[in-house]
Amino acid sequence: MPPRIRTVEGSCWSCKERRVICDLTLPACTKCTKTNRQCDYGAVRLKWTDCVASRGRFAGKKVPLYPPPKMRKNNDHHLMYFAKELLPRFNLTNTVPVIDLKMLEKDPVLLQSAVAVAHAHAAYRTDDGKALSLQRIQSRNRALKVFREQLMGSPSDDMTGSLFIANVLLCILDGIIEPISDSSATHHHLVGGKAILKQWPGAKGVFQLKFELPILMLSIFATMDLTHSLLIGDAPYFEASSWTEFGDCESWWGNIPANDDFLKIMAILAKLARLGSAVRMGTTEIEIGTLLAIQQALDKQVNILEDIKPTIASMEWAAFCAVYRFSASVYLYRALSGLQVDHPLVQASVTSCIDILERSELPERLQHCILFPLLVISSHCVVAGQRKAILKSLETTSVYLSFESMRSLQRFLEKRWLKLDKIPESRDMTWWEYFDEIASVSCLF
Repeated sequence: MPPRIRTVEGSCWSCKERRVICDLTLPACTKCTKTNRQCDYGAVRLKWTDCVASRGRFAGKKVPLYPPPKMRKNNDHHLMYFAKELLPRFNLTNTVPVIDLKMLEKDPVLLQSAVAVAHAHAAYRTDDGKALSLQRIQSRNRALKVFREQLMGSPSDDMTGSLFIANVLLCILDGIIEPISDSSATHHHLVGGKAILKQWPGAKGVFQLKFELPILMLSIFATMDLTHSLLIGDAPYFEASSWTEFGDCESWWGNIPANDDFLKIMAILAKLARLGSAVRMGTTEIEIGTLLAIQQALDKQVNILEDIKPTIASMEWAAFCAVYRFSASVYLYRALSGLQVDHPLVQASVTSCIDILERSELPERLQHCILFPLLVISSHCVVAGQRKAILKSLETTSVYLSFESMRSLQRFLEKRWLKLDKIPESRDMTWWEYFDEIASVSCLF
């Protein structure tokens, strides 16, 4: 039987624990040095609180023995983030909408969808590594699972409304918050949203709610569907005449009257999208008189804005509307008239819009909600100085929004500009060829 090894008085704590003879070498004994252990001769064993020594010679210092535990955030946290951090980024006034969180919490499909978008935005905003990324994917999968289960059932009118809102949130998740990729389900979400609206008897009643979550989500969906339709060549769900119904409601663009210039421009864009869909499908040729009438309607908006007594607020709103109006003009010239990228009429609209950005007529809160016009205008920039103004605007917006789609948008623009400079034939591409790469996977506005 081997002799019992006893510790030497004054041994370091590591040798005492292992009951081996310590040679008492300072500042670290030989055994600890050879085994790469922490050698500590202190009179009191260190105690660690959140990986910080509370006593001894390392008191107050952070010498972690193991990674600190990650806090697992619950649904209450994510719902609060959804209401206080995420929704203001989808609201032109950057204010916090009044949301009944208890209502969301009681509705499984709304709860999981809201948690999924909050989780994803928080992950990209904080860049919190692989662990949070895995949780983000799990949250998305749970939201899709609950959504499909509810969809396969026999939903009531209220449940159909919940499914629609959840669908909008999934559009936001895949088409705006997540990076734009070929595997994005954005197009399918938008098609699904249209189908739900057709089966929702209470959809018209949403316009009467005025200040609640459904009208905000409906306005977001209408805009995403419209801009997506313009890029891909589909007919939008809402007719041009439907846009006046958003008047006096708390939509993402704020509470404005039914005859506001912005709603008129959105109505013109809706009409353009329907004409573009017919052109894309080859079912009709647009008469020159129709094109001239639309051009005159756009010019009329300019004259109306010039007659308004200028104030800071009115000038800012006029600039915001003008950005959307110039994107409508580019669509008119390119998609419906078949003009080339460098045609003078196209470039005149591009230059006028860039002038607004360079003169700082748009405050930051308005710049955050011009992503679709920015895509249209900037992808047709052929002048280096104009491109710099676009990148500056994108940088400002990216910091606030924290959407991964912003990085994807910038990469698309850089590739488009490179082709315009290196491949002259790319200036002859049709509208549909021009945006084919990004059209089905994004829903920017």
